[in-house]
Amino acid sequence: MPPHPPVIEDPRILARYPFLPQAVKHTRSILENNGVTMESLLTDGWLSDIRRRGDLRVKESILHDDGIGVPTSDISTDLGRMTESLSFLYAMLVACSTFEERVTARWAEGEASRADAILGLDNESFDIIARTYISNLRSEQIDGVLVYSIPMTDFIELGPRISGDYWRLPNRPLDHGWVTMNPHSGENSKQRLARLLKERIREDLRTRCDERMERIDESFAERLSEPVGAVLTILQSRAKMDFNAGDATRSDWPPCMESAIAELAMGENVNHAGRVFLAAMSAAIGIDIDQCAGFFSGAPDFNLDTTRYQIGHIYDREYTPAGCSRLKLDGRCPVSKGDDSICDKPKMKHPLSYVWWKQRDRGQRPEEVQEESTTQDMESANP
Repeated sequence: MPPHPPVIEDPRILARYPFLPQAVKHTRSILENNGVTMESLLTDGWLSDIRRRGDLRVKESILHDDGIGVPTSDISTDLGRMTESLSFLYAMLVACSTFEERVTARWAEGEASRADAILGLDNESFDIIARTYISNLRSEQIDGVLVYSIPMTDFIELGPRISGDYWRLPNRPLDHGWVTMNPHSGENSKQRLARLLKERIREDLRTRCDERMERIDESFAERLSEPVGAVLTILQSRAKMDFNAGDATRSDWPPCMESAIAELAMGENVNHAGRVFLAAMSAAIGIDIDQCAGFFSGAPDFNLDTTRYQIGHIYDREYTPAGCSRLKLDGRCPVSKGDDSICDKPKMKHPLSYVWWKQRDRGQRPEEVQEESTTQDMESANP
């Protein structure tokens, strides 16, 4: 992010996008001008509507995969701007007071998704917000259509986090270090760029949450025990990590598989290679397709119908899971030498071999599975 973001003085913009770095000072001035302290924000009756709006921001981010809704307050009024700004602050306090990374991850995703949606329709302040999150920006009319371009360094950092061929650098027009954000898939150039900005916004919110959690003590968190408890209950109801597989089966899973599942559950945007591997590995070890779909429920872009269709394709075609060397190349191997004795074995070249070793060490090796043939087959297969 640029170290010195552009100045934004319009209070409507700062209320519509309360997560902006420039909005911190604006929110502080609202607190001071209205005599609101942290204590009163948590307890005063006249601020109950703000707390309700803040609770909704957190709960929507957990319940709805498309993020939270657009502002419901009239930001043309002082009260409306106050509601949007302070409800954002209250929501952050609740999310951070859970001390649960899955909550802060989903809350940041919800706010970033909301920003993505409204930024793509914002003709008034889009450029100045874009310049808050990327190092530079230029625009031009191409065949009567407004098209944005951004520095290649920003695209290289943010693009790989998004699934789809559009976000691969070889598929983007490049002009002297500038990457052109062409219209695509029914979205104009501004909406495409807004999708990229979403990644930076989410990253910034996650960082701010981590910093705030370090400053929140237990006594403050206890003051928010009621909304925190409600949020954690919702999270538990959405959790898909308590699978129907027994402990023995779960204990056989290789670290690369566990890592992908954990990242998805925390709201991380696991790359395409990681997602294909997880689905193919699940199919190979006999996990039900519905259970496999549950692994992806925490993903930022999760859609049940789309996920089931894509997983079904992998299951039907019996994809071979990627081997260890390919997983390392794709950045999907979480193990370093010395971390796992099985992964350190000279013949450990494929995650399915890991399952074999775990079963053998327990004396439960399936008779039909032969280590050498499995290893050779996996090495020769295309992931």
